[in-house]
Amino acid sequence: MLSCLLLCISSLTAQTSADYHDLLPYQGTPTSMEERDGKGNLVIPATYVDQGAWHGFHLPDTPEYFGSFTGPLFIAQEYSLHLSDSLQRLSLKNMDSGKILDFAQATESRLFSRPDALVQQFRWPELSLEMSLSYSDNRTSVIRTRLINNTMSPQHWQLSWSGVPFSSHPKLPEHRVIKRLDSWKTGIRWRLNSVMETWQMQLADAEYEIWFDREMRIELSQEQGYQASTSIISLAGGEHKEFLSAQRYFHTKAERISHGIPEWNEIGRALDTNRGRWQRRIDRAISGGDLAYRKMAVKSMLTLMHNWRSPAGALLHDAVTPSVTYKWFNGVWAWDSWKQAVALSHFDTDLAKSNVLAMFDYQFTVEDRVRPQDAGSLPDAIFYNKDPARGGEGGNWNERNGKPPLATWAVWEIYQQSGDLEFVELMYPKLVAYHQWWYRNRDHNGNGLAEYGANLHPAHFKDGKPLRGAIIEAAAWESGMDNAPRFDDDASVQVLKNLDENGKLIGFSLSQESVDLNAYLFAEKELLARMAKLQGLDRESSRWAGEAAHLKELIQTRMFDERSGFFYDLRFDDSGSHKMIDAGKGVEGWLPLWAGAASALQAKQMVETHLTEQAFATKIPFPTVSADSPNFAATQYWRGPVWLDQALFGLMGLKRYGYDTEATRLATRLVEQGEGILQQAPIRENYDPLTGRGLHCTNFSWSASVLLLIYDSWLSRP
Repeated sequence: MLSCLLLCISSLTAQTSADYHDLLPYQGTPTSMEERDGKGNLVIPATYVDQGAWHGFHLPDTPEYFGSFTGPLFIAQEYSLHLSDSLQRLSLKNMDSGKILDFAQATESRLFSRPDALVQQFRWPELSLEMSLSYSDNRTSVIRTRLINNTMSPQHWQLSWSGVPFSSHPKLPEHRVIKRLDSWKTGIRWRLNSVMETWQMQLADAEYEIWFDREMRIELSQEQGYQASTSIISLAGGEHKEFLSAQRYFHTKAERISHGIPEWNEIGRALDTNRGRWQRRIDRAISGGDLAYRKMAVKSMLTLMHNWRSPAGALLHDAVTPSVTYKWFNGVWAWDSWKQAVALSHFDTDLAKSNVLAMFDYQFTVEDRVRPQDAGSLPDAIFYNKDPARGGEGGNWNERNGKPPLATWAVWEIYQQSGDLEFVELMYPKLVAYHQWWYRNRDHNGNGLAEYGANLHPAHFKDGKPLRGAIIEAAAWESGMDNAPRFDDDASVQVLKNLDENGKLIGFSLSQESVDLNAYLFAEKELLARMAKLQGLDRESSRWAGEAAHLKELIQTRMFDERSGFFYDLRFDDSGSHKMIDAGKGVEGWLPLWAGAASALQAKQMVETHLTEQAFATKIPFPTVSADSPNFAATQYWRGPVWLDQALFGLMGLKRYGYDTEATRLATRLVEQGEGILQQAPIRENYDPLTGRGLHCTNFSWSASVLLLIYDSWLSRP
């Protein structure tokens, strides 16, 4: 009974407790529409977004902007930009004295974040002010403003909000952002000029608006700005009053019309519902362990939620993007989605399912007008805008290649968390088609070991002839390990044409059977066998199990080098194949342990020989290239940095083969030595294995996913 009571008290206070406050650095004030560092990250480290909205905010970093939530940031279809330094800045005028309160003179000031909101609190001798910004739905952010009379005497106040949008983008000075500014008694609406700058800013008839919960006196300025003032507000001694306002961003006028006008009573209930939803997420995902690890896990959840986008444009389901703060990552990638879905399933199974469905909305079929030859496969990445081949104007949408087959793992993990057999039944035929595509389009010699390759795509041809460099590039992208040494172009690699039964070209393979790809496919076969069994498809289950056993034998006997004790890709030609030992040891060699395709003896040899500080047990473990390899480069993307998904697969492989003590030690070291992981700092795309320094993109979703899974598997224990 006492333990139940303590758990209930903990549940009630998880969000209000300071334990989960200020997990990410939202502080900052934009000075132009786009300010980025040399890597392409926004200068302001983090952006608060929730409910799948396409606009977000920051906390002010100077008293000049106190009383406002700086921004907003808005996603111009595919690019995160700032509309203003502060579009809704509050001014408080004491109508009895005629003086305006100075935020810098407040006797108490507190600005902080909690999972469901950004918060500001101020106190002067005569008045207290409380402000919070939360989301009521996927297009609406709501600011709650509360005044409290600290005296026993009556007071009279006027609240005024004002703001001015930026006039233009620094790289597009001739393009005026605002087309028109309209106002009415309870709001303001900016209509944005259309623009289609493929690599900078994309807008159709987008609109941004502010609504107030009462009639205001609204004045417009020549700079497309405004000031909105209340009538005189009377506060009796000790009385408090609350004001609501909403900011909403729409990609199109039609989207705005379909959304309707704010219903304030419903908005209030929606805010309470969202707060309860956050509480349930935390209760479900956070179970124990040191406070620092629990905070890391909640920060990971926040990162995923900030990168969540609701349906818009070509995105038909809710999905999590890689990063709202990195210039090129406001789309949805296939293998990112699978890893994100696994983590999401631990606290929001509905969003996890949607994340999978968002990609499968574009699974190719034999009726596909662009690539019927790739029936069963999926695009690499989808965005708000389709590419020209599909009737769109986008440049980021990519169908040049696929991505590693982890979708079945994602669906299985969702089932493990939700018990939703209907979802398995929905996805099973789609997953089967996806799996079979690899053997139809990427097994050049039909020997049961698949290769990475490239799709038929205009970027892969010139004057009707295949472009070797472009195809090798796409094949490396298909692996997900873009510039890994094993994909360096040399004389031994061949670009092979894959033909259908009628001799028609359907794609390309490299003359390289990759160990990670075949380990993924082995894992898929085993999971498809389980899914078939769940559905009573016993014959199919047996067939999948037989295929898995055969592939396991191939991986063990052909891809493992007994002398060096490691798994390698195979290079093949008409005369046979050989292990690519000269390319060096890469983290892909640990994938057979994750999948369960290695023998116990092979796993033992790998752990004893290569789980050393000189190879893969570096300060941050599991570098993409072994630290003792001549190709190792600690900061060069897939040639050394630690990508946390691969580290997770390595840790899971150790645990599977009985080396959980080693896995726990390395998992703990990873989170404690990775820059900012346990601090109020963004989660990074990858990490320097020797120093722990965070590298490349900020607020990266699959890294956040991995940290949550590491917490659940190794760090949540009492």
